[in-house]
Amino acid sequence: MIVRPIKLTIKGLNSFIEEQTVDFDKLTSRGLFGIFGPTGSGKSTILDGITLALYGDVSRKSSNYINTNCDKLNVSFEFQISTSEVKKYKVVRSFKRNKSGNPVSDKCKVIDITDGLENVLTEGVTNVNTECKKIIGLSLEDFTRTVVLPQGKFSEFLKLEGKPRREMLERLFNLEQYGDNLSVKLSREIKKEKTQNDILSGQLMGYEGISEEKKKEKEEALKENELALNIANKQLKESEKSFKENQELWNWQLEIESYKTKEKQLVSKGEEIELEKKKVKMAEAADKVKPYVLSYRDTLKNISVTEENLSEYKIKLEVLKAEKEKAEERYILARNKKDKELPKLKLEEQKVLDALEDKKALEILIKDINELENRVKELQLEEEKHIKEAKVLEGRVEKGNEKISLTENEVDKLNLDSKFKEKVQEGLLTTKEFNNLTLIVNNTKDKIKVLKEESLVEVNDKETLTCKLNEKVKELLDNEKAYEELIKNCPGDQNDLLRLQTEYSQSKEKWNEFNRYNDEIVKCQEYINKSAKELDGFKAEKESLEKNIEKRKSNMREYEIENLAHSLREALNNGEVCPVCGSIDHHKENIKSIQVQDIDTLEREIKVKEQQLKSLEANISKIEANQESSNNNIKDLRGKIKSLGEEFKKVSVEELERKINEFANKLNKYIANKEELEKSNKILKDKKYDVEGKLKATEAKLLANEKQLIVLEKEYNKSNEDLQNITEKLNILRAETNVDDFITKSNEIVEIEKKKSGLENDLKKYRKLLEDLIKDKDDHQQKVSSLREILVKEKSTLESKNSNKNDKIQQIVSKVGKIDNLEELLNSIISEIKAIESEFELSEKNKDMKDKVFQECNEKLISLSSTLSELLKRKDIEKIKLDSVLLEQNFETIDDVMNNIIENDVMKVLKEKIEKYNDDLSKVRGAIESVAKKISGRNITEEEWIRLQEEKESKEKEVQVLSEIKIKIEEELKVIENKMLELKDLLKQKAELDHKLALLNDLDKLFKGKKFVEFVAATRLKYVSIEASNRLKEITNGNYGLEVDEDGKFIIRDYKNGGAARDASTLSGGETFLASLALALALSSEIQLKGTAPLELFFLDEGFGTLDDNLLEVVMGSLERIHNDKLKVGIISHVESIKNRIPVKLLITPAESGKGGSKVKIELS
Repeated sequence: MIVRPIKLTIKGLNSFIEEQTVDFDKLTSRGLFGIFGPTGSGKSTILDGITLALYGDVSRKSSNYINTNCDKLNVSFEFQISTSEVKKYKVVRSFKRNKSGNPVSDKCKVIDITDGLENVLTEGVTNVNTECKKIIGLSLEDFTRTVVLPQGKFSEFLKLEGKPRREMLERLFNLEQYGDNLSVKLSREIKKEKTQNDILSGQLMGYEGISEEKKKEKEEALKENELALNIANKQLKESEKSFKENQELWNWQLEIESYKTKEKQLVSKGEEIELEKKKVKMAEAADKVKPYVLSYRDTLKNISVTEENLSEYKIKLEVLKAEKEKAEERYILARNKKDKELPKLKLEEQKVLDALEDKKALEILIKDINELENRVKELQLEEEKHIKEAKVLEGRVEKGNEKISLTENEVDKLNLDSKFKEKVQEGLLTTKEFNNLTLIVNNTKDKIKVLKEESLVEVNDKETLTCKLNEKVKELLDNEKAYEELIKNCPGDQNDLLRLQTEYSQSKEKWNEFNRYNDEIVKCQEYINKSAKELDGFKAEKESLEKNIEKRKSNMREYEIENLAHSLREALNNGEVCPVCGSIDHHKENIKSIQVQDIDTLEREIKVKEQQLKSLEANISKIEANQESSNNNIKDLRGKIKSLGEEFKKVSVEELERKINEFANKLNKYIANKEELEKSNKILKDKKYDVEGKLKATEAKLLANEKQLIVLEKEYNKSNEDLQNITEKLNILRAETNVDDFITKSNEIVEIEKKKSGLENDLKKYRKLLEDLIKDKDDHQQKVSSLREILVKEKSTLESKNSNKNDKIQQIVSKVGKIDNLEELLNSIISEIKAIESEFELSEKNKDMKDKVFQECNEKLISLSSTLSELLKRKDIEKIKLDSVLLEQNFETIDDVMNNIIENDVMKVLKEKIEKYNDDLSKVRGAIESVAKKISGRNITEEEWIRLQEEKESKEKEVQVLSEIKIKIEEELKVIENKMLELKDLLKQKAELDHKLALLNDLDKLFKGKKFVEFVAATRLKYVSIEASNRLKEITNGNYGLEVDEDGKFIIRDYKNGGAARDASTLSGGETFLASLALALALSSEIQLKGTAPLELFFLDEGFGTLDDNLLEVVMGSLERIHNDKLKVGIISHVESIKNRIPVKLLITPAESGKGGSKVKIELS
């Protein structure tokens, strides 16, 4: 598969501003082509255009490749892929500048144009880059290395040795991935795996003490905790129920107090609100009158202003009338002058203008006549010069023909039999092959001997390492036994310590609760005993009070009866029937006198005693309730003591604390010993792995030596057999040619060929010079003929122009009477015309302006008179309306109205304030009534409320502690279960990781010192040297070859000197150039093997400027021979001597300021 470029179109790239197209079909039509132009003209930009289209970047890594005069860059590249079928593609890209001025991709696409139709394959930067790389098969770097071959780099590579040469090989063959990159990757991988191994080891240490027994212990602890938590939750629910019932009542009590406080505050503001209501009412009345007041005042103001304006306009109108009359007089004078004088002046102006045009034409005619006279003289001199040159060149042509004839005779004498030369060349190559095979046989024999000696050393190393490995295995087993013994005698783990600490905390807490409950029982009992005595006193006092009250009530009844009887008796007269007893005799002397004051006093005393009795009853009820509460409390506390159980009393807190300390010391000692053994175990394993690695490396090396020995022995046998065959072939050739020393004979032939080649080159030069001389002579003769024809035409033109000159002079004089100072005459006439036109225009404008101003002033005066009349009528009407509204709204004067006006914002605030006050007072009173209904006479004291809160909080805390313990136990149980699963997985990972680390360590030893890179580079270089040698033979006619010695150094075979080996540093400039070119071509082919579609062409970028004429001739001759249908060679240069040898040239004209960018043109020779 081959890539053939078809067409490149660029616009806005580097020095190219306008769109330029390069037709590669035409450019590569003859195999060898060149790109020529001055330095900086844009020769290398053609290559940048190709890489920019295919890869979206330039090989020179420039970040400013858009032309400074362009905002966008467009590039299009068409190319063909030839396999079993032909495919054509076009890549189109455009770039623009970002905010910082750097280029960024805009639009891009890959199009299939095989059938003449455009089928878009993909779009977008990433997709297009991927598609192009897929089609070509090469990266930007590889593409550049295969297409552009800078000669300096390869001549440097030809002579490099040591480390610099190895580094260049790495870059050329892209072997960095097998050298430093691979070593870095391997080191990174080893470090990563070792880190992972350390992490795994650390993780495994965290799984100590994880077992099935530990899991069962936690499950039992969880059951006990759940039982205690259920009991605590029941008690908490009872406490919460009581709390909720009383919380609502307490909140209502607080709420009603706050509402009553608000009510008092609102009532205190009542007077202020009434004043503000009155203020709002007056403001609303003033707002109704305000529009009438404002309207009346505006009318008065307008009347005053209108009267002043009317007086001013009457005076102004008189002044304007006088100015208007003056302007009309001036206009009439200017119009008369314009109508009479201006037409005459216009006619004179046109005549002068026509005369000026004729004068200009006359001046041009005189100038042309002078130039023609000079031109005729120059042509006559040039004709004489070319006649002399043609005669001199004719003599030189005759001498050139004689020299060519002599040189051709000498070349014929040096011709040799081609078959004899071929046999000698074959003998030379066979001799070299014989020498090479002899050297190979001897070298292979030495290598076999060295390899056998190395194998014996490796066998001894293997035995030593095996013994050392057995010792390390024994040490590791002893250490692991000690570790297992320590694990068997494990005192416990952190969970056991935690269990003891939990047991200690629980026991301590139970003892504290036991003591606290007993203290509370004692306090309750003391209160019952103390309150019992107080209760007896209150009861005795109550009994005494009850008797006293009963006695006083009895006396009260007696007083009331006596008082009633007294009233009846006082009302009876003698002889009247008593309504009680029916008697008519009434003995008033027997009536007791009862005072009303005594009855009132007795009533007050009874009320006081009854109040005292109620207070005593309340105190008795409170004490009895508190006694009952204390008894219930004692009962509850004894129940709590019982619920604590008797188990915690068996072991004291101090005994538990001592056990914890002993266990902690044992556990710490166990952990320290365990860590020490694990550390020792890790060190021993590392040493064992190290020895195992060395042993494996030794075994691998032994195996490699065995395989290499077999290969070398095969090579030795084959080379020996080849040597015998070559010897037979060499003897046959000696017999056929009667030549013993082919090298010497080849050198003789080379000298003859060199002499012959020199004469042939001279012959080429002579013929070229002769062609140039004949061409120059013909050119001079042709120029003489051309000059004679031109002279005849120029003389005829001169006579005609002289005749025209005289005619023009006569025309000018007939029009204006003279030929001089025509411009001054024209300016004088134009000035007069402008003065008349200007005066007429100004007077006309002035008259129109004065008329307009007078008219406007008169209209304004009429308008003002009408306005004043209307305003006076409106004033009387508005005054009547205003007086009526003032009376209606109870205002005496306008000032009263204005004083009561309030701003809308202030009015709004006052209304909102009054409304809010009424709403707030209603809401507060409604809320007080609503809350009072809810309370319904109930009451709770602050002391009772605090006690309920404390009781609830105590129960919640107890439940929370038990819940936290439950969560902790559940989490610990879950952790144990998860860790048992994780431990199994970690042990499996550890085994896999240990195996992987052993393999990585083996690889690390094998890749040290870049041995693998050197091996790959040497192999690739061997194939490159064969291709390069074939190329070098082709372009030097078999004079030179190229080989690589066992150290990878380039050796030049000089077949002109019998195939002698020469160091690359001994080559001349031209020889170095040819060898470098062959090497460059071979390396290009090798790199292109990576691609899916190698290119048909490559470019030699400069490198020719330093060559002398002879070397340049050799190089160009070689380049002319190597191009073919599948390899097009392009030269990028500014050297003129190369330009003349190239059949197809792409000429680049550099950019010029103000004339555009660089231009391209294809020229065929």
